Amino acid sequence: MTTGRLKNLDLGTLRSFVTIADAGSMTRAASRLFLTQSAISMQIKRLESSLGFSVLERSAQGMTPTAEGEQLLHFANQMLALNDEAMGRLTSPDFEGQIRLGVPGDVIYPHIPLILREFSRDYPRVQVKLSSAQTFTLKHEFQQGSQDIVLTTEKAASPGGRVISTQPLVWTGAAEGVAWKKRPLPLGFAKICAFKSGVTKALDDAGIDWVDIVASGDAAASEAMTSADLCVTAELESAIHSSRVVIDHGGQLPELPEHSIVLYSNDSPGNQITQTLVEYLLRAYT
Repeated sequence: MTTGRLKNLDLGTLRSFVTIADAGSMTRAASRLFLTQSAISMQIKRLESSLGFSVLERSAQGMTPTAEGEQLLHFANQMLALNDEAMGRLTSPDFEGQIRLGVPGDVIYPHIPLILREFSRDYPRVQVKLSSAQTFTLKHEFQQGSQDIVLTTEKAASPGGRVISTQPLVWTGAAEGVAWKKRPLPLGFAKICAFKSGVTKALDDAGIDWVDIVASGDAAASEAMTSADLCVTAELESAIHSSRVVIDHGGQLPELPEHSIVLYSNDSPGNQITQTLVEYLLRAYT
């Protein structure tokens, strides 16, 4: 009995395919993988030639998997997860200890859970202690030495920080909500919110009266009020919670300024564990 020659899927190519599907474009995937766009394009062409069908197509959302590509994506994720776990356990430095990471609640999603899962898989003896607070508090904690790494949301980085992403703020509110039509405009920002001053200045410049109706330092209060259509708020474009939507205000609300996600880290040459987690963060955000 004669059997056909077995074919093997290349893990590097599968990683490129999965990253394109996640990022929505070859350009962003190339940046994350530290490859050129032409190199990734050639990988995908060889993959499609080997399989005999297209795995990606262009759509309004960017590059998305075809129906066959969705099937491949399922297997690719499983294969890469097993590969990465094996390589992490067999070849990673024997790091152990604890890293203290602080992140504002409004930028925990979408990246932080995936970063922590991958880092924990690769360095199982390292415990990441995650805390969430507003930018003002996190920067103070970092300066006091009670955080090893913090992410902040700021218009510009302070000395020692590096901008890892810059995004526009967008108006958000409840689905099918009408709070944005009210005057004065009801705003929902937690106290000391990094976005508040820029948003209120934009409203003042546009001659729109506003009132702040949230009297809490906890962002959860703002989220609840906004989701209940009692007020509106502003969020980074990539960090919108599922209970809120971007408001289609047709120009009746002013454009908002950009804000940056800034990384501060105590990654001195002797602190290899922290340096390594910083690399994971940079890969996800750039």
